Amino acid sequence: MKVAIIGVGKMGQRHLENWLQISNIDVVGIVGRDLDKLKRLAETYNTTSYLDIRSLLEDQKVEIVDICLPTFLHYEAMKEVIGTDEKVSIVCEKPLCLNEDEAKAILQLSKEKDIQILVGHTLRFDPEYAFLRQQIKQGVVGEVGVVRLSRKTSFPGRWFRDNDKSGGILLDLGIHDLDWLLWTFGDVERVLARHIKQKDDREFDYALIILRMKNGVIVHLELSWGESSLKSSFEIAGKEGLLVGNSDSKEPIQIATKQPNQSSDYLPKELVTESAIYKQLSHFKDCIVNGASPIISIEEAVKAVELAQATIFSARNGVPVYLAEEEVQE
Repeated sequence: MKVAIIGVGKMGQRHLENWLQISNIDVVGIVGRDLDKLKRLAETYNTTSYLDIRSLLEDQKVEIVDICLPTFLHYEAMKEVIGTDEKVSIVCEKPLCLNEDEAKAILQLSKEKDIQILVGHTLRFDPEYAFLRQQIKQGVVGEVGVVRLSRKTSFPGRWFRDNDKSGGILLDLGIHDLDWLLWTFGDVERVLARHIKQKDDREFDYALIILRMKNGVIVHLELSWGESSLKSSFEIAGKEGLLVGNSDSKEPIQIATKQPNQSSDYLPKELVTESAIYKQLSHFKDCIVNGASPIISIEEAVKAVELAQATIFSARNGVPVYLAEEEVQE
């Protein structure tokens, strides 16, 4: 299958390297604006470089376009690909779009043209978080009451500084865990968020989100752009025990239950083999080639954007947002 990568930043290069590890994939083109970087990558990976999507699509007959652009460019890029005469499947980095309106518009366009769009919410492919969800669904700790999640990393800089381009910490970073929560526990009933942003000698972002799921689970989600490196953690409290883990531990998931004679268990090490991006792209290829059912649908990707936008509205206005309403206020 012929694949083209749109965007050659850090994520675009990761996708490029992982596509090349997948059998029967030929990366025939890359699109970017930095001429020096394009030339270097094209020579390194034996592919062809282009300065815009139109030139690529006029020159190459591709079957998959992988969009790894900044968030605010997702909508226009997907519109351009969908608008071509050729039927091209789309892989798009998370989030699907910058806001709910754009996401819903892309959903509608994809249905009208019967275009498959697969969105890269990597926690669904992360072995640790996939295993964690499996334990919850299997009732290992019984009925879940309270969930604590934390995701912290360094301030990304560049276009992320502009909330009108990235959606800020609540969309760009928070959507990882928000999507995982929707996937694991179902719909959200109410969201309340607080957000502080400091800019002095160094930039810093912090947010706290409290969610009440429709099934009664209470979630505390902590987000930070203030660490030196990525750190994540979770604690799932159920009636029968706890699921606890953090990215600093060599044995990430610990299961503690009150069942007699049952010792703590951990994420099997054999699960941690391939990268989440490799698993994700391999799965997307299987969906496109063999018609496999996608782990994430475009409708679910839209819902994640809607939830992230609700947290932004709540933080900006200091009020809870009830997701039972049809639309989140602008």
